[in-house]
Amino acid sequence: MGELNVESRTLFIADNLEILRGVNSESIDLIATDPPFNKGVKDFEGIVTAGVDEEGKKVRYKDVWTWGDVQSEWTESIRQDHPNLYAVVRGANAAAGDDMGAYLCWLGVRVLEMHRLLKPTGSLYLHIDHTAHAYVKAMMDAIFGRANFRNEIVWCYTGPNAAKKWFPRKHDIILFYAKSSATIFNGDAVRRPYKAEYTPARGVHGARIGEDSDKKRSIHERGAIPTDWWADGFLTNISAYRSELTGYPTQKPLALYERIIKASSNEGEIVLDPFAGCATTCVAAERLGRGWIGIDINKPARKVIRERLKREINKSMAWGKLVKTPSQPPMRTDGGQEAAPELILVSPKPRAPRLSARELRSRLVIADGLKCQGCGWVPHHEEYMEVDHRVPKSRGGRDDLRNRVLLCGPCNGTKGNKLTLAELRRRRLDEGRMEDKSWDEEWYEREGRFG
Repeated sequence: MGELNVESRTLFIADNLEILRGVNSESIDLIATDPPFNKGVKDFEGIVTAGVDEEGKKVRYKDVWTWGDVQSEWTESIRQDHPNLYAVVRGANAAAGDDMGAYLCWLGVRVLEMHRLLKPTGSLYLHIDHTAHAYVKAMMDAIFGRANFRNEIVWCYTGPNAAKKWFPRKHDIILFYAKSSATIFNGDAVRRPYKAEYTPARGVHGARIGEDSDKKRSIHERGAIPTDWWADGFLTNISAYRSELTGYPTQKPLALYERIIKASSNEGEIVLDPFAGCATTCVAAERLGRGWIGIDINKPARKVIRERLKREINKSMAWGKLVKTPSQPPMRTDGGQEAAPELILVSPKPRAPRLSARELRSRLVIADGLKCQGCGWVPHHEEYMEVDHRVPKSRGGRDDLRNRVLLCGPCNGTKGNKLTLAELRRRRLDEGRMEDKSWDEEWYEREGRFG
């Protein structure tokens, strides 16, 4: 197991991929997190009632994804180094659309790092809802291995719902995966009382103890390990945890994450939440005597966690000093590599000078020759050609010159904003509409797609 290179009670305000890559491998005991769900909402909004400089300040975050949020280097590295994950991303993109493929790529590169950080005894609990649950489950199988799936926990809750064309959707899913067969699970720490009172005639679950009434009573009084369907009253009704609310729009109850932390970690171990939000996981870990590390991209999280710890743990302690908020990501000390080192962060790039259509055509003629890159037709003049993207913007293509191509009118119309150039050429080949077969073979060899 690795040595942790980040102090407990540390909160990073940054993109979590950058922070995760700086943490030593196999140094975290438990990850419990509640990421965005790809609900297609441009702005989740809530009024923060505690923990910011000014009460009533709004907190927003987006939960809608496009291939513009994902760099092409991400998908290429996943394709080469993680083929199972790549197959899941492609399948989700085909079945549910570009937003789901982009979301899985964005989340997948982070889960790859989470898997690397966990000790062999560690676990990951990933909170999700119906929007992306099926696709995220397949993604988790590809990264952790199907054999390390432990539970699909159904967290039920109540509240108003205006659904008229389907049953009201009132549950989330928490996917529980182990790093290995050595994972920790403290079932006794989360037992709940049986609903029925003890009687000597009642059987005892999982025990063959004959007529020993005292032993039956003792086992009954221990209670039962919760099933994977969590509908306890203190977890399902928002009024049961109203005093905890900070105004974050997707806040979860402390009791929910306390159950997870009790079951899959021991006192003194480290719990990580890469999507800390209003710090429910961090506060729950502190209350249970665990160390914790939180990461969130929103600046208000810094004061929210300090105020929550002060209010809910110990008002007399100087939490503002105890909670560390470094301005730089951690530096690896184990000499290892990231889980996916080529998957660089999305960052603004300097804009290239804007070229006119005529300038673009002239440059592409110099680069590729005066020929339709879709069917091989040679026009009399370059003005008969149209400029399009090799990889469409809807699938992550960029506007730079390297991603531009000359096409004849029919090919450009067929390609539209869905097909890549390679897919267009395969279609033209199947249709028998290639003007120059020998050139087609040369193109495939050059692009690495021949055969």
